[in-house]
Amino acid sequence: MTKPTYQDADMMFKLYQHFESERMRAARKWFSAEFKAATYEQFSDKYPRGTEGFDHFVTLYGFFEMIGTFYKNGLVHPDLIFDMWYINGFYSRFHPIFEGWRKQGDKHVAENFELLALAELDWIGRNKGEQYIPDLPY
Repeated sequence: MTKPTYQDADMMFKLYQHFESERMRAARKWFSAEFKAATYEQFSDKYPRGTEGFDHFVTLYGFFEMIGTFYKNGLVHPDLIFDMWYINGFYSRFHPIFEGWRKQGDKHVAENFELLALAELDWIGRNKGEQYIPDLPY
């Protein structure tokens, strides 16, 4: 893989600005302090569409889905993404919800977020060592 460029750094800076927006801060605060759902059913009961919790979930999910789409299309450098954010810290808690959502018929939900999370695990193994890959259920 080629080294990151100044253009890659500029993209990361723009993503970071979005990550630090008020909307994302509120969503991350909710994720850290209030998000309590281990299954799709729990999520649906506690955070139905139209609630603030659902909006925070979609804000976070949408951010990482966007980065996953950029990653899939070669528009962001993996060394910068995976050295900056721990994607699986979010994906691991959302994974059961995505699995349930997919069983409800939306088979493509979070596909780029998932691609990004799995690519991060591969990146960790190659760049930090196999012993640093977290033990996750996917």
